[in-house]
Amino acid sequence: MKIIQITDPHLVAPGGRLYDLDPAARLARCVESIAAEHSDAELCVVTGDLADRGAPEAYALLREILRPLPMPVRLLLGNHDDRTAFRAAFPEAPVDPAGFVQSVVDLPAGRLLFLDTLERGTRGAGVLCTRRLDWIAARLRESPDRPVHLFMHHPPRSVGVRHFAAMLLACPDAFLDLLRQHGDVRHIFFGHVHLPVWGRWGALSFSAIRGTCQHIDLELDDPDVAFAEGPPAYGVILLEGEDVIVHQRDFLAPAPRFDAMTGRRLTAPAAPDLARAILP
Repeated sequence: MKIIQITDPHLVAPGGRLYDLDPAARLARCVESIAAEHSDAELCVVTGDLADRGAPEAYALLREILRPLPMPVRLLLGNHDDRTAFRAAFPEAPVDPAGFVQSVVDLPAGRLLFLDTLERGTRGAGVLCTRRLDWIAARLRESPDRPVHLFMHHPPRSVGVRHFAAMLLACPDAFLDLLRQHGDVRHIFFGHVHLPVWGRWGALSFSAIRGTCQHIDLELDDPDVAFAEGPPAYGVILLEGEDVIVHQRDFLAPAPRFDAMTGRRLTAPAAPDLARAILP
């Protein structure tokens, strides 16, 4: 089973730029690549920071850019998002009884939980309050014998980068205890860190990908990292039996290609023209 992960597009109003980048053009190119190369995916999940400042115009633009995707899409919220503006733009997005953008999908590979960690006023940290935790606990109790994969914006624990020390999931112990009690939580997919990172917290494996807009330089001990213009990427997730495989697809930067047998240089892909119009 194949699932696509996009993260941290940070869209602004149409025509706007962010850190001298065009977030909309980058996301549109990402969608083109997914539609051309991975139209057989079961699902696409966008793991938060959909809009950089939660502007209604950015969510309207997001709807237009994502329209060509041939598979269902689940949209999650990050600390830059605005829940009210998002729900106005995407009224069909599933929510839990308390109005949080949380949902569940059951697939042959197991149960997928999509979590809402947005909490305004936390300076970038995520929150799973009692109501959200109760919903998660109920969904885990419903599937005691099925593998579970989780998608969320904030990492629950450190990824070894000091800059994010105060911007993780706040008070994560109750959440992590729920996952351990289930006994078969296979993997946690998240965004937020603008870096590719894979690892384990005890028995829980996790991964994050680079995202489609700005990135950070890998400075493990510097509290003030710099944003950088790295190659944007999306994730290609393969779930098969007990296995979880995550590929990161750099879809924008052209590179020379060579025949594996002869070493002969092949035609390089054309450089993308991000100045072209992407929407009518």
